[in-house]
Amino acid sequence: MNTLLFKRKSGHCGKQSDIASQGSLSSTALPESPGTLDEKNLPRLPTPFARSLSTIPSYEQMKRTNKLPDYHLKIVVVGDGAVGKTCLLISYVQGTFPTDYIPTIFENYVTNIEGPNGQVIELALWDTAGQEEYSRLRPLSYTNADVLMVCYSVGSKTSLRNVEDLWFPEVKHFCPSTPIMLVGLKSDLYEADNLSDLVDPSSAESLAKRLGAFAHIQCSARLKENIDEAFETAIHTLLFDSLYAPREPTHTVKNPFKKNNARSGIDSSTGDTSVSISGTKRLRKNKCIIM
Repeated sequence: MNTLLFKRKSGHCGKQSDIASQGSLSSTALPESPGTLDEKNLPRLPTPFARSLSTIPSYEQMKRTNKLPDYHLKIVVVGDGAVGKTCLLISYVQGTFPTDYIPTIFENYVTNIEGPNGQVIELALWDTAGQEEYSRLRPLSYTNADVLMVCYSVGSKTSLRNVEDLWFPEVKHFCPSTPIMLVGLKSDLYEADNLSDLVDPSSAESLAKRLGAFAHIQCSARLKENIDEAFETAIHTLLFDSLYAPREPTHTVKNPFKKNNARSGIDSSTGDTSVSISGTKRLRKNKCIIM
């Protein structure tokens, strides 16, 4: 697959500022493994989705445009408080690294991506509170989520344990068929000498496989390493079929009565009906619905 260049529109941020003081992240796509994806629940994703980051197209900001988005994607970021979730989002949308920490309640950011052939992708990024006192409100953020980013801090082994004990059970309960990424934050901490106190990357990758995440990426917001790659992986996974797969041929079902019909998919002059081989013409979304 040829590498394609995507442009990101300057984002609008509707947020106060919740930043973990060292929010950062590094990037490692999972190696091919039959257990990486839940193929039954995620039939529209590449199976399994396990590409090296060098094969993921880059997405850059684009200038403002009045064109309506062709796709709307919602990514929800969850994880323990102060692991660097807000810093991840601000670094991606605004290209800056905040230095003050103010705990987030619930905030969101919107940015537009220009895809191949000029498609505009509206990306809604939802920041959530990891503190226990907001556990009853947090599920409201999951409604219509297209991808869930479950985050941990490289500097906190407890935050990785909570990925398995708290965050994956929660998001799978509310969004059983929504794709999930495991994202490690503050990867610049690996530059320190106290490596024994940090999360072992191989342990995190093993956990991602075991829990069924479609990718595990570590990144650093402070150093701006692999931030874009994390979101590019999510976008590429969601829109893979729609943007890159060959278009489906259509068959024409002849109507012997040649009767006019104004219904969608029926030629009003011949009465012939165009039918996609698979019966669908658009990307089917496994959205998270909270009742």
